[in-house]
Amino acid sequence: MSLKTKILGLFKYDPDKDGASTFNIKQALNDNWDKLDNEVAARVKTTELASEVKKTVKGGSLTASDLGAVSAADKGKAGGIAGLGADGKVPSSQLPAMNYEGKGAVDTHNTSASAHNALFAAKQDKIKGKKGKYVGFTADNTVGEVDAPASGGSRITLTFATDFVGQVWTLKGGGEAYTGTVDSSKTATVSVLGINTTYTLSAALSGTTYTAEVTTKAYYTALAVTLEKFQSTITVTVDSGSTVTATLGSTVLTKTSTGTAVFTVGKAGTWTIKATKGNQTAEGTVSITASGQSKSLTLSYANVFGVCWDTSNSSTALTRLTPSTDPYGLVTCSVTTEPKPAVGTGSGSSPFDAYAPWNGMKECNLNASGTVTAWKGDSRFSHDCDYTMVFIPAFYVAQKRSGTKQYFYVSDKPKTGFTKHPGSGKYIGKYHMGSVRPSTALVSPYVNITRATARSNAKSKGSKFHLYDFATYCAIIFLYIVEFANWNCQTKIGQGFVSRNSSTQSGATDSMTYHTGRASGTDGQTSVQYRWIENLWGNVYQWVDGFNANGTAAYYCTDPSKYADDTATGYTNIGTLPASGWIKDLTVTDNGLLIPKTSGGSETTYVPDYAYSDPDWRVLCVGGDWNEGTYAGLLSFNASTSSSGSYSNVSARLLCEP
Repeated sequence: MSLKTKILGLFKYDPDKDGASTFNIKQALNDNWDKLDNEVAARVKTTELASEVKKTVKGGSLTASDLGAVSAADKGKAGGIAGLGADGKVPSSQLPAMNYEGKGAVDTHNTSASAHNALFAAKQDKIKGKKGKYVGFTADNTVGEVDAPASGGSRITLTFATDFVGQVWTLKGGGEAYTGTVDSSKTATVSVLGINTTYTLSAALSGTTYTAEVTTKAYYTALAVTLEKFQSTITVTVDSGSTVTATLGSTVLTKTSTGTAVFTVGKAGTWTIKATKGNQTAEGTVSITASGQSKSLTLSYANVFGVCWDTSNSSTALTRLTPSTDPYGLVTCSVTTEPKPAVGTGSGSSPFDAYAPWNGMKECNLNASGTVTAWKGDSRFSHDCDYTMVFIPAFYVAQKRSGTKQYFYVSDKPKTGFTKHPGSGKYIGKYHMGSVRPSTALVSPYVNITRATARSNAKSKGSKFHLYDFATYCAIIFLYIVEFANWNCQTKIGQGFVSRNSSTQSGATDSMTYHTGRASGTDGQTSVQYRWIENLWGNVYQWVDGFNANGTAAYYCTDPSKYADDTATGYTNIGTLPASGWIKDLTVTDNGLLIPKTSGGSETTYVPDYAYSDPDWRVLCVGGDWNEGTYAGLLSFNASTSSSGSYSNVSARLLCEP
């Protein structure tokens, strides 16, 4: 049986029942096409839709409610919509009543006692008061300022060990004295009047008087002190006028040093001792393990010296910093006289002879194990020893850069903001290395060797020995510049052995009795020494390990086990070298390393030493040689030699780790 579609009633064959029927073209096709054509003709075309809608609206058969809209007739009426006046605003007659206070009323409220800020201020006043007053309840649940108790001052709670029950106690300090007897509660309360005053609590047992101390604050408050059957003393030696504290847990004892500060402590433990004077601080610890002990501790403040170099000024001189002129507040010491190097056996002087690390630079003899066998002054000391060295004590550095101003600081002790210089705390060869004897007098410099050969030679002396390195080279520069405050070492100490035709043997300065200066003779033709180290400039260049350059890219290393040529592996980039020329500015790192930064100076300006650089991998030698004149110097910096180079004017120097 045939079927029809639901909407237009079009004829369809039933596949299950009409399968054998003859196909009826009229019924199955033509009639269906006619129905479709008539249906489409009866519908409004898209292009005609707008005009048909307009006709319907004009005819009144389409209303606003049919579209879900509000009729214009409802404009300005209750339940309708608001209209707009000629000014484009909703007329006031169509606005609901709004009861609010104007600006004047708000301003009046803000100044009234009921304003939130006034209420908060009133509450805040309840927790304010004058120093020396007490905070208490002025009414139920109300905190405010109250008068001190009738007895006045700070309240100290005294607690006693059981042994003291029945014994008489006293509390004295600031001209006040209080006494009582320890009862079974083992506590008592005393009100004292002193501020910043130390009170001593004491009681005796079997003829021994035990004491404990408590110090009041700058205001009245509650404090506590406990008296134990325990008594030991800690004597602290420190600069007079220092405020010294001894702290263990919540117990803090305070004294003012008169050269010493003596603490009587009533409990065992590790006491932290801290001394302060001005902007200086020194700390240490003392371990008390039993009653009856007497321990001592000496504290000293870090001595910090500093200089400032204005790199925009062509002068070679730097400015010494004082505690009042140092913009970074690091300097604690300053000097008023300048160093005076010696000539020959003449005398010399330096204000830095009184301060570490400079006064700790001493000549010594080592054995092949790197152990000191004699210091200069000992009967066994000799310049003829194979390992005649100079000890450079550990010291700490800081540097700052502000615009064109470069600051250098040296401290003899650890201090916040300072770093131990990686080139300090080592033994450096007093002399240039000999071919057989590594650091001894009366030998010619070991020359015509590559840096790698010099490295191997130095390391062959023992496990603690290696070649003079970049870190120690920079350490010496730091010590020199803070002491002399002038880049021109040739005018300050001596030109060095720089105006001759060949090198000289080691030991030319051995007859000198002062550590810094030049040997007797014509300046420029005699050896020099700085703090006992001979010929840091002049005579022959010295290979420096731990520094490589690839063109102008500079790299350093402070680990002797990683020293190698032509590599940046294990090395750190320190900056960029300038084109060859007289040094004008330096790159300085926080740990006290430095390299030439710019060139363009001269033999009498800025840093009056010459720096060389070249393309490709390069190694470093420093100091200048026997005929380089003003090109030589402590900062003479030659990074133009290849690792395969060996020269008659380049030697080496030994270094030993402690």
